[in-house]
Amino acid sequence: MISILRQPIVFDGTSSPVKTTLFVIICAAWILPGLIGHDPWKPDEAMVFGVINSMLRDGAWVVPTIAGTPTHDYPPLYYWVAAMCARLFSAVLPLHDGARLASGVFMAVALTFSHRTAKRLFDERAGRICVLLLIGCIGLLVRGHEMNPELAGLSGLTIALYGLTRIRSEPLKGGVTTGIGSGIIAMSVGIVPALLPSLTAVVMMGIVRDWSNRTFARGIGIAVLVSLPFMLLFPALLIFVGQASLQPWAGTILGVPLTEIESRRALDITYFVTVLPWFGLPALPFACWLWWKDRTRLRERIELALPLAAFLTTLVLLSFTRRASDAVAVALLVPLALAAANTLDRLPRGLASFLDWFGLVFFGLAAVAAWLYWTAAITGFPEAAARAVARQAPGFAFSFQAIPFSIACALTLVWAYAVARAHRNNRRAIVNWAAGITLVWVLPNLLALSAVNHVRTYRGVAAELSAQLPVSRNCISAQELGDAQRALLDYFADLRFLPATDPAAGQCEWHLTQGTRERVPVVAGPAPAVMVWEGARPGDNVERLRLYRRGQKHDESTPAAEYLRQSIR
Repeated sequence: MISILRQPIVFDGTSSPVKTTLFVIICAAWILPGLIGHDPWKPDEAMVFGVINSMLRDGAWVVPTIAGTPTHDYPPLYYWVAAMCARLFSAVLPLHDGARLASGVFMAVALTFSHRTAKRLFDERAGRICVLLLIGCIGLLVRGHEMNPELAGLSGLTIALYGLTRIRSEPLKGGVTTGIGSGIIAMSVGIVPALLPSLTAVVMMGIVRDWSNRTFARGIGIAVLVSLPFMLLFPALLIFVGQASLQPWAGTILGVPLTEIESRRALDITYFVTVLPWFGLPALPFACWLWWKDRTRLRERIELALPLAAFLTTLVLLSFTRRASDAVAVALLVPLALAAANTLDRLPRGLASFLDWFGLVFFGLAAVAAWLYWTAAITGFPEAAARAVARQAPGFAFSFQAIPFSIACALTLVWAYAVARAHRNNRRAIVNWAAGITLVWVLPNLLALSAVNHVRTYRGVAAELSAQLPVSRNCISAQELGDAQRALLDYFADLRFLPATDPAAGQCEWHLTQGTRERVPVVAGPAPAVMVWEGARPGDNVERLRLYRRGQKHDESTPAAEYLRQSIR
């Protein structure tokens, strides 16, 4: 065993127990941390979990709702899987942690089929490199570990692309696989995004000469037929539960934000082009280099044309169908990783060395900083670092936890061993990058996740607010309260609110507003209304929740009144 560990790790395309073990450790260490151990955080994750919580509490399995109010963001597939995971693991995990495991499941599927697609396009080595490139992408690091319906769509995309690589040789199996992937996309993000594999195939037929044949067309036809039941399932269920009109759900079913089309450009491509240089690092520069280098061979090489067609089609389709955000941009990373998977041996040595050493130095220093701040939080030394930690996590008491500490030490040693023993070549660059970004992700999740959760959770705010309210109350109206806040207050304190625009809201004795430290919203409804509580998350110097009680005489001596006077001044 000792002699094996002493041998250099040569990334030459061959397999060995050490390299296989290292690959598995990197993948597992990347996927698992961050899935459990913290509350839902706003904005996006809180709203997603709000839907999941409504499914579990209210039985709203068909109509996605947040605290009883329908939401028209996504079809229900991700919510279903997350709700089932939450219920399955409810005996050992809080509901939100159990639900977040669904993201781990979909990411595991996405990585598996990315590996299989790259393996069919190139070889086994390219399959592993594709996975490392994908988990090495900076943009996937956070989005790949939060509750995010786009991850279900990502898994469907990888399945569909794998099916496209099989259609020429196995039109039936390839068509069925592509259709299942398209169906998953339809049930996750909408019907129009589900057209992506078919549109990619059409573009491929225009680029690659020998793909324009009946066999390929028959495979695409099979894919369309297989995907149709998935596309019709959600609208059929809506009709079944009594939604007489599908018009409010049209945007959700299609995956197109219909309410925003008139207020924005037809193609909002600028955002994705702007965000990709950092979001897609390191896969983007490798893929672009390959496509430019082999631009004259695109019509003869499927391994070049398929990722390019998928990337361009995805870019245009996302720009048209989805709200511009990094949450939806994750779909662009798969074709980039596929294209870059076979470029490492052909890269100029200088470019590969730059990536190698940049990743080694940057992630190494980040790991050192993580250990330094953890040491300062535990011991109080260095004092400057301890003060910085105290400012970022006010009121949180750090304590030594043996198990997370031991795991963090073990993974740090594995990273150091891999870096020290790896033979210098082009492929080492991406292995070092993936291992480094994984380590930088793991350390905060093991050593400081509780502190971050202390700052970002609404659990304490919900408890404080609930303590101000009597058990017997008619209703609570809310003004300017965001969907994320509504979802979290519903989950943590079982509080639901009437919007201030509701005609019945004026009859509510209690009224909640969301504002900022400087801005105090004018209370809607009949006066008088006296502020009885003000709260925010620890360290949040911007957002403020304020609770008012109507029909009470104003007491000028209360702290709330004094605060209002100061605010007005």
